Amino acid sequence: MLQFQATVTDKDTIAPAWWQLIITSPDLPVALNPGQFFLARCGDRFSCYLRRPIFPRLVDNHHLSILLRPDPDPGFAWLSARKSGDVLDLIGPLGSGFDLPDRAGNLLLVSDRQRITPLLGQMERAIRAGYAVTLALESPRAAALYPVSNLPPLVEFHAATRDGLLGHHGSVVDLLPELLQWADLVCATGSPNLFRALRLQAERSRLELTAGYLYGLLADTLLACGVGACFGCMLETKRGLKLTCVDGPVFDLADLDLAGGT
Repeated sequence: MLQFQATVTDKDTIAPAWWQLIITSPDLPVALNPGQFFLARCGDRFSCYLRRPIFPRLVDNHHLSILLRPDPDPGFAWLSARKSGDVLDLIGPLGSGFDLPDRAGNLLLVSDRQRITPLLGQMERAIRAGYAVTLALESPRAAALYPVSNLPPLVEFHAATRDGLLGHHGSVVDLLPELLQWADLVCATGSPNLFRALRLQAERSRLELTAGYLYGLLADTLLACGVGACFGCMLETKRGLKLTCVDGPVFDLADLDLAGGT
């Protein structure tokens, strides 16, 4: 874990209200598992006291990509306004990300949230390893969905939109019974409701949910300090109390108590 500065080298609008920041630094990590995060100072220390967790994707040895959407949080709003030449103060990498077994198989990526950068990183890694990849995303509006044109042709894509203008009219949860029959490994980001539905459908389709099959990134959890010092992200698991920022934020969903949330 390092504290370092990174310079914004490019900012692209990849779709309406979807921005991509490319940042560079001589101190970037040589390896970054999708799902690991950095704590970014957003604004000055008086306007935004707490750092914000960001989940970038490693482009190459010299660049990280940060995917941004409009956000009411003043820290993330400040980050979205950055442009080429601006400097970010970062701490990381922190936490543990998604694993990818050596054996190639069928990978299902699922999200009902807009913060999908870890899934995109896992997608790219899986394609290089020879996996067949399916991505299923949910969005309130078709216009707000991640642009399909940015996905590699090898990826099978399923959309669920609440306005019904693209893909399935409804929730991505409705697609799970069919998709889980195909998947050898599932990686998800999203809401507690999505995680509960994933585990329920996995138990129905596989009779027994074993470890190493279903993983979730707890992106909705407050990740304040990143080192387990504040105990603000503690959660109960079958293996005892865990700290999301240190032991996660990616967890095997078979280990979590999801009855009342994550």
